[in-house]
Amino acid sequence: MPKKNNTAEERLVAAVDLGSNSFHMTVAKLTPSGLQILIRDRERVRLASGLNHKNVLDKRSIARGVEALARFDARLSGVATDDIRVVATHTLREARNADEFIDSASQHFRAPIEVISGPEEARLIFQAVAHTQSIDGRFLVFDVGGGSTEFAVGHDYDSEFLSSRTLGCVTFTHRYMQKVNKKAFAEVDLATRKAIEPIASRIRAFNVEKCFGSSGSAKGVSALGNFLGFGPVITMESLEACKRFVMKDINRMIPDIPDVSPERMQVLPAGMGIISAVMDELRLKEIHFADAALREGVLYGMDDRLKASDIRERTALDLAKKYGIDREQATRVRETAEQIFDVAARSWAMNADDKQMLVWAAMLHEIGLQINYSGYHRHGAYIVMNTAMPGFNREQQAVLGTLIRMHRKKLSSDLIPRLRYWSDNRIIRLVRLIRIAYAMHVGRESKIPEFTVAVEKETIALSFDPTVFESHPVMLMDLEEEMRRQRDAGYRLVIQ
Repeated sequence: MPKKNNTAEERLVAAVDLGSNSFHMTVAKLTPSGLQILIRDRERVRLASGLNHKNVLDKRSIARGVEALARFDARLSGVATDDIRVVATHTLREARNADEFIDSASQHFRAPIEVISGPEEARLIFQAVAHTQSIDGRFLVFDVGGGSTEFAVGHDYDSEFLSSRTLGCVTFTHRYMQKVNKKAFAEVDLATRKAIEPIASRIRAFNVEKCFGSSGSAKGVSALGNFLGFGPVITMESLEACKRFVMKDINRMIPDIPDVSPERMQVLPAGMGIISAVMDELRLKEIHFADAALREGVLYGMDDRLKASDIRERTALDLAKKYGIDREQATRVRETAEQIFDVAARSWAMNADDKQMLVWAAMLHEIGLQINYSGYHRHGAYIVMNTAMPGFNREQQAVLGTLIRMHRKKLSSDLIPRLRYWSDNRIIRLVRLIRIAYAMHVGRESKIPEFTVAVEKETIALSFDPTVFESHPVMLMDLEEEMRRQRDAGYRLVIQ
């Protein structure tokens, strides 16, 4: 593995975007003044074309994707594995056999693959545009991909609305654009309006001052409109001219239209049909192409983490506020969990990611209380696993939900989901720690007695002053109950 760089001036980072139409790779250098893009590469994979009506990805598409990743891996030999982030979008979100693709890809590409949610994809695209465009006021970004279209509204670097809709240029090409004619455009138009109907009024209500289109479809429509003499800004006039142009078969064969490759032209009619419907439905006067995409958003996110600004921390705090969590109780549980973790981490070789997940779980462990007390741990897990959580990928949300689900009541390893990058043992150790912290604060006392922790193999020992339990009999009772629950599950907790 390449040696990891120690300074921001030398640190190379890479983002790989496994899109439904193309796989993209971008390498940048992190410097004190910002990101310096060094390499951009793209492989046309058309992953979405291999997804059948049962959402099963065919072998040929999997093979194309894996081969592309193998080539990317060779080109990333100078970047440390920890500085490569790979995100997968719509097609792998939808594919029932996504694990088959990831299993095969992991044999040829060394960095883990994160399947991110639609809203998280929208957030990263928004960040890419916010960092690369000069914008005043509130703005809209939408990105027509191969299998989905993402929408984001916000100002500065703060997104206020995020959504992902299932409509894309590859899937709509196969579904509606076997022939490029007025009927096909009408079908794309109707399908697009139907898909965005639930969010259209909400977006219109923001009264955005500017709209950006990103991705290959927006770039192609902007370039073709410019080629036809309408300039690079997309308007309804330029869109209608583009439609008339591509409805002539001979025009789609022209090989030298600037920034419109023959490969892009195959799916561009569906893309322009989607953009046209979005523009009309959202009542947009013009759309500006932004040469920024998901992968740039990923890179800027890596830069933010280097500067100790973590969107996930804000997400957890926002959720705590939204659900009226008792912040004092959450802080008590968190501080105790951290104290125990710092000792356990040395014996169990746990890392910063483990600690952060434990901290967020402690902050949010009571998130389900507003729904029902007796089952609030189950309700809390459901909320966390099914809420758009900016900055978190699917596995991280699953881990967080599992810690919340298992922080009280019966301890059963059967509740742990099968995950790729989080082993059962890694999760159960975190579960044991949050359970102990929770048990020590069931009484919601403002301060608990001092204690020490010792961890040897799988045994956790808590030591208190002998006089403590006379003044804190309820805490002792709660800890003894937790000791029994851990023993019944095959683990050893000692109170002395």
